[in-house]
Amino acid sequence: MLLPMPRLFNASRFSPAKRLCHGAALLLICCPHLTAWADIAAKVDAMVGNQRKIWVLRDDATPANRGEARRAGQYLYFTNLQLGQSLLAELGQNPDTLPRQFKRWAEAMDKPEFSDEDRLVFRGPLEAALPRLGAEEHQDADARLERLSALRHVLGADFLDAFNPVPLKARPYSPRWTDYVKHLAQQQSSTQILSELADTVQPGGEASASAPTQATGPGVPGVPELAEQQRALKARALEWNGEELPERTLLLTFDDGPHPVHTPAVLDILQHYGLKAIFFQVGRNLGELQDGHVSATRNEALERRIVAEGHAIGNHSYTHPQLPRLSTPQVDQEIADTQKLLDHHVPTGPARTGTFRPPFGARDDRVLAEIEQHGLRSVIWNIDSEDWADPLPSSIAHRIVSEAEKNGRGIVLMHDIHARTVEALPQVIEQLLQRGFRFAHWDGSHLVANTPLPVAPAEAAALPSFLAPAQAPAPASSPAQPEKVKR
Repeated sequence: MLLPMPRLFNASRFSPAKRLCHGAALLLICCPHLTAWADIAAKVDAMVGNQRKIWVLRDDATPANRGEARRAGQYLYFTNLQLGQSLLAELGQNPDTLPRQFKRWAEAMDKPEFSDEDRLVFRGPLEAALPRLGAEEHQDADARLERLSALRHVLGADFLDAFNPVPLKARPYSPRWTDYVKHLAQQQSSTQILSELADTVQPGGEASASAPTQATGPGVPGVPELAEQQRALKARALEWNGEELPERTLLLTFDDGPHPVHTPAVLDILQHYGLKAIFFQVGRNLGELQDGHVSATRNEALERRIVAEGHAIGNHSYTHPQLPRLSTPQVDQEIADTQKLLDHHVPTGPARTGTFRPPFGARDDRVLAEIEQHGLRSVIWNIDSEDWADPLPSSIAHRIVSEAEKNGRGIVLMHDIHARTVEALPQVIEQLLQRGFRFAHWDGSHLVANTPLPVAPAEAAALPSFLAPAQAPAPASSPAQPEKVKR
């Protein structure tokens, strides 16, 4: 028997605003599905808000704050990855409630205040959701992905247009995309966003190797101990940042995997061109540990393929945190746990690199000392694809080639967790080969630079259309001799 409402909630005692709040609270208590909808809607809103900020930080940053803007953008990008994973986890909790959960998700994505450009942020989660959806939901998700794919072709120039004229200058964006980002920047500038994130994003994470920074994590003295300073100096001396490579030589690296769909596609492309890369992997994508021992594994078959095809694998932490914000024991655990998983997955041999890439490139003396303590080498980059921020494959490809031309050599940062990276990669390789670049790889003890074998047109014709090169590179007059990189 229901009690009369006045005995449950005496509305006359409260102001109209308080009555509204209390009424909403009662609705959430009595109708838990509203709480679930609100939670999904809040995550969707946060993803859109974060992505808008990422695009402003990328295009509105000034030369003075560009490094800070990149770190802030990377932080927001990884926050969105976590939000997307949370949405997927809720979607797969109960098959009986999946249709209702997906409907809530669709309603949240279809908010009228979101523009078509805003919805590009949902492509990754929608792709990941496809295998677990029923027929009706799968059809809905497919239709959304088709619309997003068509939109990206409208917003970005074609691949060939992206590289004309030479030398590379203008970024290959359509006026519509330029106007969209300009509108976002008018709502909130990059300076305002950086001020908002000042307490969240680690400052100075990409400090120069010639200017070591002191440790800033919780519970750390202002002056590092002498042994720690020495280890940090050694780590900085050994760190790779791309400048140690020979002229016109590049090292391809991929972060944040392995991904069950996109990593195999990246491997297909690399195999086609006869290229090798280093994959910096996040530990939780490889498995779990209990009491210091591997208790569960993930992506084992994919790891075996990476090793079998001659690629190398590095440590990228277990949870992808900002390491300078962690205590020293926490930094140690992030490195050690992933190293145990890599030791489990990767057999002794050339695939083991003994390298570590700090998430977001954020490292201070204390973090570097821990990297060195584990016997690892820090590896950064000097060519950032910004595929974590840029939704347009043509723009990603244009950026990589432009930066390669500007720097003349370097380590290329990409992520094997995005479809857009897969789409950009063949054209990146084609353009770099045509411009006379060669590619380095890890041979088990050194970085070795040599020229990949040219791809015959007949082989190219057998590839899927999105992998087929626009033009096969000209055959080399004589086989190039491998060149070992110093340090």
